[in-house]
Amino acid sequence: MRYLDNETYRGDVGTAVRNVPGFELLKNKKILVLGAAGLIGSFLTDCFLYANEYFDAGITIYAMGRSRERLEKRFGHGCCGVLQFMEADITDMSADICVDYIINAAGYGHPKAFREMPAEVLLSNVIGTRNALEMARRNNKECRFLCISTGEVQEYKEHLTVRACYPVGKMAAETLCLSYRQEYGTDAVIARPCHTFGANAAAHDNRAAAQFLLAAAQGNDIEMYSTGEQQRSFSYVADCASGLLTVLLNGKAGLVYGISSGESCTIKEFADKCANIGKCKIKLHTPAYNEKLEASPINKQIVSNDDLRKLGWRPAFTIDEGIVRAIEIIRKINGG
Repeated sequence: MRYLDNETYRGDVGTAVRNVPGFELLKNKKILVLGAAGLIGSFLTDCFLYANEYFDAGITIYAMGRSRERLEKRFGHGCCGVLQFMEADITDMSADICVDYIINAAGYGHPKAFREMPAEVLLSNVIGTRNALEMARRNNKECRFLCISTGEVQEYKEHLTVRACYPVGKMAAETLCLSYRQEYGTDAVIARPCHTFGANAAAHDNRAAAQFLLAAAQGNDIEMYSTGEQQRSFSYVADCASGLLTVLLNGKAGLVYGISSGESCTIKEFADKCANIGKCKIKLHTPAYNEKLEASPINKQIVSNDDLRKLGWRPAFTIDEGIVRAIEIIRKINGG
């Protein structure tokens, strides 16, 4: 499905593009997006497609994902040669293309994967980041690499649990970026998004926010398997994307930038917001063994955007506005 055909979604993409200081620097550049079918990767890809269509940006986009079929379903069959699909797993990719920017949005970010395939989750971040950095190094020192990490790394401490596969893998990815910069001069910047939500989440994404939005859009009860007392920074995907592109274009190599709207709420409060807009109810359940394995042990995860603001970036959407727009888009994409 081409989300850009949806008026509300297209408007959000346009807002994101216009909210990036120095976006014009991407004109006629070549960009590789790893994980292009995911929530963040697909929105970033749509930002480049939008810029090509409305601003004649001339950006060549290489969209990489594990399934070409899924990429084609998400974006169509390409766009006049400026959008090229690459089917590969980041842990086993051997592509050698000349690009100006590499954005690593690949990996498994949903809790079900943490429980069912923790080894793959960890390796996708460690080996995958190494492969992507090697590609950047083979290009030249002018190729900039953006590592999309997670706000979990600033809080997580215990590594001797299966659930640690995700934050520990992201920690290792960040260290690899700094190591490649030190040893090879690789131009790498690091961003740590907070909890990001949007209408374009993948079908298999079982993160709480994605499930809450989908249930509300469909008018179904929101199923919660905890009391939802954990405090989280939340960011609408359009703000996350504009923040990431701001770091890509303006961030200082070797530094870490938090990506958030500056707002936070509890998971229960986020569910309440979705339920109010969707006019549905919330059902609380006692968590089963699987839900307990998937749950984050972090009670409070607040991601600061202070350093991002210093680059000239400002959020465009509140949490409430993002929820309203996401539910509207999901309803229209799914035929009402």
